[in-house]
Amino acid sequence: MKLILFSFLIVFLWGVPGFAQFAESSNTSLILDSIPFAPAVNYQVGHSPRSVFCADLDGDGDLDLTVANLGTNNVTILKNNGDATFQSAVDYQTGGVPRSVFCVDLDQDGDLDLVVANSGSNNVSILKNNGDGTFQAKVDYDAGSKPISVFCADLDGDYDLDLAVANYSGDNVSILKNNGDGTFQARVDYATGRKPVCVFCADLDRDEDLDLAVVNYFDGDVSILKNNGDGTFQPKVDYTAGENPIFVFCTDLDGDSDWDLAISNTAGNNPLLLENNLEVADSSVADGSPNCGNVAILKNNGDGTFQNAVNYGTGIDPRSVFCADLDGDSDFDLATANYFSNNVSILKNNGDGTFQTKVYYGVGSKPISVFSADLDGDGDFDLAAANHQSNNVSILKNLTQIPANQPPSEFALIYPCGDEEGQDTTFQAVDFDWQTAYDPNFGDQIRYDLYVSTTPSFDESSTTVYTDLLISQHHVTLGMGAYYWKVKAKDNWGDFRWSDQTCEFYNRIYLTDTLTCVAFSPVDLILNDPRGDSIGLGFNTIPDAYYDTTQDYNHDGDKDDIITLPDRFIGLYRIRVFPEPLAKGTYSLGIRIDGGAMNMLGKGYHFPVPEGVDTFYYYAPWYLAGDANSDWILDIEDIVFLINYLYKNGPAPNPLGRGDVNCDGMLKLDDLVYLISYLYKEGPPPSC
Repeated sequence: MKLILFSFLIVFLWGVPGFAQFAESSNTSLILDSIPFAPAVNYQVGHSPRSVFCADLDGDGDLDLTVANLGTNNVTILKNNGDATFQSAVDYQTGGVPRSVFCVDLDQDGDLDLVVANSGSNNVSILKNNGDGTFQAKVDYDAGSKPISVFCADLDGDYDLDLAVANYSGDNVSILKNNGDGTFQARVDYATGRKPVCVFCADLDRDEDLDLAVVNYFDGDVSILKNNGDGTFQPKVDYTAGENPIFVFCTDLDGDSDWDLAISNTAGNNPLLLENNLEVADSSVADGSPNCGNVAILKNNGDGTFQNAVNYGTGIDPRSVFCADLDGDSDFDLATANYFSNNVSILKNNGDGTFQTKVYYGVGSKPISVFSADLDGDGDFDLAAANHQSNNVSILKNLTQIPANQPPSEFALIYPCGDEEGQDTTFQAVDFDWQTAYDPNFGDQIRYDLYVSTTPSFDESSTTVYTDLLISQHHVTLGMGAYYWKVKAKDNWGDFRWSDQTCEFYNRIYLTDTLTCVAFSPVDLILNDPRGDSIGLGFNTIPDAYYDTTQDYNHDGDKDDIITLPDRFIGLYRIRVFPEPLAKGTYSLGIRIDGGAMNMLGKGYHFPVPEGVDTFYYYAPWYLAGDANSDWILDIEDIVFLINYLYKNGPAPNPLGRGDVNCDGMLKLDDLVYLISYLYKEGPPPSC
């Protein structure tokens, strides 16, 4: 009853003149469902801080703070004591009017360096780390006109980190490629919209290179520049964001494994952003009554094109947005720094990329940049906000007590890692797969080192290492024998974590199934197995295989060519078909496994051209999708087997992939429907 009366009171008061404005500008939330944060604790930095970044600068395992101060032309370093309290500030000189800072290992020496975009001197400053969180004198590289935002990422695929810089007055973004040692090539510029204010790098079209998202303040949109794979970029494609967008963050907001956009829109509260390198509109609003800003969500269609923006209210004049799992429920929430309302807004994700109503948390005066990271080492994500007017950084400790993923998170190997009896399914083509770790660090990208060994000790002499894998799966062909493997995940900060188990499996290079290749006359065959051996025309180099030209397999009056492999090798077979002397007519070619149904590779339309060769390819799998009962025949018995497994506690297909008929990675009712459609309604066959 009290809650009903309270809700009624809020609705009533919202109609009272001035109350809504008070609610938007106050530091007190009217929302009951909030994430608990401790009150802000402030630490002094330089004059007019503009950008804050959290990273382990001194290599002691906790995250320190770096703040770019545009009023004092320097960056402030605050080292973490390990509990989200910080030591006294230490300053390092940058270029003129620094507006954006990024921490990353530029010279590949294992520590994190600094990159600063300086709008007053039209350059970027590189400050190399001495390894202990102290820094060498800056080295400057030319950028465009009034560089205002910098992002570091491997743009050209050479495993070092390049620079993308948004140039406010140049209406472009500059790309500076890394030489591998933290020195940089001359910039190459790409056109954006008018007054670009923020750049973010992410694989937006899922082609395993990093594209650019750039928000354009005067045009009210975001430019997407797709990577050609080598660090050069296609012309921009623009998407409407909102009124005066100022910051963009890319991450998977709706859980569909592509990267969406979160863009903070200042909504006209900052009508003149830069004049003579000063933010002259910081203390005034055009009509004297601030409008509430918002954050725009643009969902990815999966190919780097985006749906229309959906806006969610924030505080007044949100100058930056950060995405992190703040409540420990494995989706990404939003945090915005609200310049005119002196607070940060938290918008909790519903799990599908839609968001709950904002909740306010008070910080210092004129917050302009927000960053989320686990600052106190308790497993959840805290907040750091740089306050432009009060010249400090506010730290808000998260009190959720529900551990969120940490960089790089604990992860388990998926496959192949042993069955219930501890014996792995054996096959030659080995897919190493593991759960992708989530790393909340700004712009970070986890890479994997895959270790494969013939001994459980993983000593150097017996270990094959696949380094810097960017995808969560790696495919390799191994010879026969026992193997052990594990994975190390590492991030751009130098942090790493080993998989929590070592997997053992025994790999064979064949299965004990009979594979028969039949060419219906008039032809001769030569078949190459995956190892490169061949059989045909009276000679045989495949053990226990035989070649037969004495049978009329299809009873058409002609002798057929039949090659049989009692121990079927797994992999890609090449089948070459030659015309017999004076051959006439057409022929067909089929593959049969253990007496099952014939899989026709060529049927009825091939004519053996004199002295010509037809080549077919057949990949022999280690199991047949849909063959739930493992008899290599797709029939009603497989339907019954799946029904018993899904609904009557019957045995499971071994492996489960045999029951995944529609190839979606899951075994459920959809697979039954798919198999019935294939067998009885001329539906498509299983293709995985």
